[in-house]
Amino acid sequence: MRGVVQGVGFRPFVYRIASEEGLAGFIGNDTDGVIIEIEGAAPAVDAFLTRLRTEAPPLSRIDSVSVRDGTATGENGFRIVASEVLGRVSTGIPADAATCADCLRELLDPADRRYRYPFLNCTNCGPRFTITRQIPYDRPQTSMAKFPMCPDCACEYYDPLNRRFHAQPNACRVCGPRVWLADASGGEIPGADPVVSAIDRLMAGEIVAIKGIGGFHLSVDATNEPAVMRLRQRKRRLGKPFAIMVKDPEAARRICALTAEEEALLTTPARPIVLARANQNSGIAPSVAPGIPWLGIFLPYAPLQHLFFADPRIRALVMTSANLSEEPIAIDNDEARARLGEIADIFLMHNREILQRCDDSVAAIVDGAPQLIRRARGFVPLAVELPFESPPLLAVGGHLKNVFALVRGQFAYQSQHLGDLENITALDFFRESLAHLMRTFGIEPEAVVHDLHPGYLSTQWAKQWAEERNLPLIAVQHHHAHVAACMAEHSLAGPVIGLSLDGTGYGSDGRIWGGEVLICRLDRFERFAHLDYVPMPGSEAAIREPWRMALAHLQAAALDVESPGTLEMLHATASEARILKRMIDRQLNAPLTSSCGRLFDAVAAVVLGRRAVDYEAQAAIELEGIAIEEPDDVPGYGMELLPGEWTAREPARLAPAELWREVLADLRAGIPRSRISARFHAGVASGFQRAAVLARDVTGIHQVAMSGGCFHNRRLARLLRSRLEHEGFEVFRHVEVSPGDSGLSYGQAVVGAAILLGK
Repeated sequence: MRGVVQGVGFRPFVYRIASEEGLAGFIGNDTDGVIIEIEGAAPAVDAFLTRLRTEAPPLSRIDSVSVRDGTATGENGFRIVASEVLGRVSTGIPADAATCADCLRELLDPADRRYRYPFLNCTNCGPRFTITRQIPYDRPQTSMAKFPMCPDCACEYYDPLNRRFHAQPNACRVCGPRVWLADASGGEIPGADPVVSAIDRLMAGEIVAIKGIGGFHLSVDATNEPAVMRLRQRKRRLGKPFAIMVKDPEAARRICALTAEEEALLTTPARPIVLARANQNSGIAPSVAPGIPWLGIFLPYAPLQHLFFADPRIRALVMTSANLSEEPIAIDNDEARARLGEIADIFLMHNREILQRCDDSVAAIVDGAPQLIRRARGFVPLAVELPFESPPLLAVGGHLKNVFALVRGQFAYQSQHLGDLENITALDFFRESLAHLMRTFGIEPEAVVHDLHPGYLSTQWAKQWAEERNLPLIAVQHHHAHVAACMAEHSLAGPVIGLSLDGTGYGSDGRIWGGEVLICRLDRFERFAHLDYVPMPGSEAAIREPWRMALAHLQAAALDVESPGTLEMLHATASEARILKRMIDRQLNAPLTSSCGRLFDAVAAVVLGRRAVDYEAQAAIELEGIAIEEPDDVPGYGMELLPGEWTAREPARLAPAELWREVLADLRAGIPRSRISARFHAGVASGFQRAAVLARDVTGIHQVAMSGGCFHNRRLARLLRSRLEHEGFEVFRHVEVSPGDSGLSYGQAVVGAAILLGK
């Protein structure tokens, strides 16, 4: 049996059902998964095979079962045998799983021997990926190898009928890791209970660095505005929202207006951060998530975190990655003191080594279905299936929100979220994670796939790494990779109409794409239509300062960008406008872009007065946020669809000039900004709907795959999907992989494999 069948209670489960069916034989782990030999009456064997699938443990995932007949040997009884290491690895490491209900009861039971022990777990919960060196997933291969079990724990560990049978992190206060409070110099602070002392510090407004499952968190009381602001200043994170942790779903409902789908997502074993609409007067400090109507909220997933919320003083805690902006999360005690000494007032540490950095996952309900925004703890390194068998290869992802993918056979193993590849520290994290997954799964790539952009650090690294190993390189266009990822999730060979809407992607014409209608197969694509090109004055400065994009769009729409009224909307001076106009006219540092994300930025700059942003997509997120109360059926602003010449490979164009004239007219007429935002979203959806209809008229294709970071926008995703379905299209969206750049490597891998295999 292959899949996630190690470290999830699979062997004791098999032992139990084999015993209940009166079967003899054995089960053992190996690098392929688990191997089972059973012997007995034919009806019992058939029942056993059925129960293997229908009653499997909750954390397991069965990818394949291979069955063959053998010769009966007359064995008596069923046994569990030692693990074997045989050849290449085909099984999966389980993802880290939240504390189960049984362990939580023990944690809070004064009569239990593990009462308030911060590291209790069983086969149904606890750390997996973050403490594992390699497969087979057995204790000697984990960071628990240095903690020999006491007799009580060993008795549980070796009892097939105990829920801690072969729970590799199994431990107790006698034999396992411990937690302590330390100052910035590393000195241990004495006290009866370090968790209680840490809570005292939080309630006093201090910043506490807490070592968790996949790294340290920086934590403050989420209801304490001065404390939250102090954390922002020290972490140098000015506007980007913080995630908050609360005790349970009931506490989450008091803070957010949770839908049933959001609550279900919140309580999965992965325990992701879920973006949900904040209640009015929630009591959460305003600077936790300034300027937007949503909060990132999640539940405790480790025993140590549950101990914090067992204290009635704790209502909600900011729990944010322990790093300075753009740095990897800290995992080691010495590293944490060195990197966080000027941020945290105090450290809550433990001595269980974290072998893999792993941030919290982030998800949202988009158009009624779960969507991953950041795939990390709880999901990694679970494989994502491919639509065909692939040779071993590495896809290195993009520049922002980097995630790489290792592929072999019918599965892709994506790394955890690595962040933006902006510096050598981030690249070191990339290398460290790649070495770990290659070693874990025994994958030696035979080709390397990268983004078409020559300036990406991931591209430059891929070229060097491939050259050192004499491996072939495959460059994949950014938006083709996005659409191919969605196609592969649904086993679509194509051709499909691909709508790839995002911020930045290097086009095959050397320009910056981002508002694309593509005709895609897995191994190739053609560009059918796109948003009209506009300059980006200042290049990347136009991303940080969206007023620049607004001026460029207004000038492209033949509007007077130097009039006093326009300058007031842009919050710009006449001198600044003249300089930008000169850059555009002379084509100096003003590359052309068809980006949908930059259009959102530009409209937000005018509607919200958002001259500059503190984090990527801030302006677009705020623009979406102000429309939250508006109905979906508001009329959209106009966008002219200019037909191209398909036979001459001249794409059609969506020109937003009319949209801009109507936006400015509504602003001057005093129309509420919420209505303007809603009409803008509807206008963009309508424009790409009409472009898809034109593509169908020309090609006869009726399937549409939607991908790209703009589909994190709930309103846009919902409007566009419903309009396309109304037109009779079959519409496909992402399920397991993010539509943003963290899903890019999966799409790259699919395209690369399709090219290699001639598919």
